[in-house]
Amino acid sequence: MKIWNYYNNMEHITNNTSESLNNYLNNLFPIKPSYYELIDKLNELEHLSYYDYQRKIREIWKIKKRTINKTNEISVLIERYKNIEAKLINAKCDRNNIINL
Repeated sequence: MKIWNYYNNMEHITNNTSESLNNYLNNLFPIKPSYYELIDKLNELEHLSYYDYQRKIREIWKIKKRTINKTNEISVLIERYKNIEAKLINAKCDRNNIINL
């Protein structure tokens, strides 16, 4: 014999979910927004969570996006000049000529 439990009932689960969503939206918008404001805000929040997730995966989630872009640009430049210097050293160039790059 199966025991019926209200909390496992699908109706209860959907009611609970819809109440949670309504509470979330009411806290997000104290004044009733227009349709376009609602869609814009929800899209913004969706993208923020996606970028946060991607940054957490790469273990750089504590760094702001602008800082990440600048540090990546600097890292690319450093690697480029390291490669140029390595090629010149392999070609037996003078160290003083390398510094003047």
